[in-house]
Amino acid sequence: FDEVEKDVVEMSRRYPETRKIFLADGDPLAAPTDYLLKVLDLMNTRFPSLQRISSYAGPTNLKAKTVEELRMFRERKLDVLYLGIETGNDELLKRIRKGATAQQIIEASRKAIEAGLRMSTFIILGLGGVDGSHAHAKDSARVANAIDPQFLATLTLMLGEYERIYEEKIMGSGFKLIDKGQSLQELRWFIEDLDLTDCKFGSEHASNYLPITGTLPKDKEEILGHIDKALKNTSSGMLRPEWARGL
Repeated sequence: FDEVEKDVVEMSRRYPETRKIFLADGDPLAAPTDYLLKVLDLMNTRFPSLQRISSYAGPTNLKAKTVEELRMFRERKLDVLYLGIETGNDELLKRIRKGATAQQIIEASRKAIEAGLRMSTFIILGLGGVDGSHAHAKDSARVANAIDPQFLATLTLMLGEYERIYEEKIMGSGFKLIDKGQSLQELRWFIEDLDLTDCKFGSEHASNYLPITGTLPKDKEEILGHIDKALKNTSSGMLRPEWARGL
């Protein structure tokens, strides 16, 4: 804690008007509750203009916290948790070693929402390859609906030099990565099944071929129409070129 305190004090002197803080890195909710409360209290004390604190959260550590503990975090301005669902398909979750089932991800996320925290969740397009694309999309939509997050985004699997390892060692023989058109189709399968209350959706991440932003359910038909237009011509200027993905 002394090291954290030293950093916080230094930053508070350099940037005394800070309004937003992100807790880095990995999963801060792995820390004991008393320790995390101490860190949050320190930040609230040192930054008088502080409005919001956000953090990554893994489903296992989030599920281990009680609603009461999460409420104490919320009272200290921890507002948004970024959680990677990755996929709602249990077989895929097992293969990528997420460490949680779809139901556990739902329960952990709903607990945070019950405590007053906002959830920003992510799905990774392409995890299931060609054969698993449809199940991945539909199961992911089912889990997203059950969570009903305030924010939802997609990323697209980019493996680079690890492509062969993923195909052969993790997924097994016969696995084939999806291409540009299949990625758009998977995105459509996912979006068409979403039934959310009031969620900001985005696919602006640099890994995605088609940048989209909107509010669901209000903009659902417009988003689907945008995807359909891109599907009709995958060589159009609507799509992010390969060289720009990941930048």
